[in-house]
Amino acid sequence: MIRKPPADWNRVGEGAAVRTVRAAAVVAQGSASVARRGGHAVRGLLCYFFAIIWGFAGIAGGLATGSLPSIIGIGAMAAFMFWAGRRAFAKARATSA
Repeated sequence: MIRKPPADWNRVGEGAAVRTVRAAAVVAQGSASVARRGGHAVRGLLCYFFAIIWGFAGIAGGLATGSLPSIIGIGAMAAFMFWAGRRAFAKARATSA
């Protein structure tokens, strides 16, 4: 029967260059994950920012003018941006795992 070799079977005689390249690859992979997670988090914050601004504008504009369509339309935009922000933060959490 052919047995599976141990995980470090070829690392006995490897040079410093090979170890350096492997270490650099691990660091690059971790850095790419952090960059993707950070991008999703920034997108989530931006969506939440617009949701707050549009929510306030919908309430203030609707109360000032008494226009129900303004409250509904701007409120729908704010609700969509809130949903998009939650989705972006969920992607950031999924990327970190």
